[in-house]
Amino acid sequence: GLGVYVPYGLRTRWPLDTSLTAGELEASGAFAGRFIGYDSNLRSIYVQPTVAYQVNDWLGLGAGFVYVNGSVELNQRADLAAFEVPGGGGLTFGSLGIPVRSDFSNAALEASGATGFGGHFGVTLEPMDKLHIGARYLSSVKLDYSGRVNFEPVATGIVLPPQNPIALGDQSGQLDPDAPLPVDLILIFADLYSEGQPLADSTASTSITMPDQITIGVAYDVTEKLTLLGDWQWVHWAVFDTIAVDFDNAATPDLTIVENYRNTNAFRFGVEYLLNPRWTLRGGYLHHTAAAPDETVTPLLPESSRNEYTVGVGLDLSQMFHVDLAYQFIQQDNRRGRVENPAPDTPPAVVVSEVNSGLYAFNAHLFGATITVRF
Repeated sequence: GLGVYVPYGLRTRWPLDTSLTAGELEASGAFAGRFIGYDSNLRSIYVQPTVAYQVNDWLGLGAGFVYVNGSVELNQRADLAAFEVPGGGGLTFGSLGIPVRSDFSNAALEASGATGFGGHFGVTLEPMDKLHIGARYLSSVKLDYSGRVNFEPVATGIVLPPQNPIALGDQSGQLDPDAPLPVDLILIFADLYSEGQPLADSTASTSITMPDQITIGVAYDVTEKLTLLGDWQWVHWAVFDTIAVDFDNAATPDLTIVENYRNTNAFRFGVEYLLNPRWTLRGGYLHHTAAAPDETVTPLLPESSRNEYTVGVGLDLSQMFHVDLAYQFIQQDNRRGRVENPAPDTPPAVVVSEVNSGLYAFNAHLFGATITVRF
């Protein structure tokens, strides 16, 4: 057999009007977490040729070689208040009265073509006529990404009053200390986007490990019409501890994103009832624990524990055609998380109590359909 699937992958996009200046964005109530990320996309496509062998009436074995192709995108804004004034001797724009969450640059990181290899192994057991057991293990895969990061200026629309420290300290004579000073003019003079400057376009690299996982499932035929099912899945999310982004431009500080994820468990229960030779009814419940600890819940993946409810129906339209329809409702628990990054070395307890100012809520409705044609 040959399988193509995506066990890990998610896109998170927050609304952001990119045509607005910094002041207009704050006045419009724009998403405060845009300085961590407002459009992120992690994709890993698994391609797996598989061999399975039925050893005897009750034992089956399977194994597959896994080839993985991955890509990652991250878009975020830079906050002028935290940026050093060019030639200011370590003085930040925030110390000049520039308000926090003042957009002045957009960073777009895109890396694709990362490849990795792993394995997938499974076993099926039928120790008795009515009992069916299956288990599988999917190995971890490390992906090394290399791509580009592009910086684009964002108009701030901010004007400093006369007699500001920047104009008073100007030695070139280009700035009038008695006139209002547009911040955008300062940034243009500094030419922050030229080669060798901190906001110059460059290449970047990072590595992300896709975690390994174990799944065990049991199905029991209570009667010829009624089957009960249960699954347990463990995912080794602890491998997702930090993401280090290395920029080739020495003037751009390297980025380290601390995640410190925890291993997760998922519990799934289902029931299938054969109403008659044509109709099959299904229902289920799933519970997933959360991977992210309280101190690393961010806009990139505002994840929490969740409960999921499913219903489905199967219908034989004819001897040749069969259709299955499914619906799932996902209810994720509300969870506090950050909308801005804390200062380096901030203790986790302080992050949870003082930095986690965002409340993330999520639910979703999923619909699925499968058409089977028999020959």
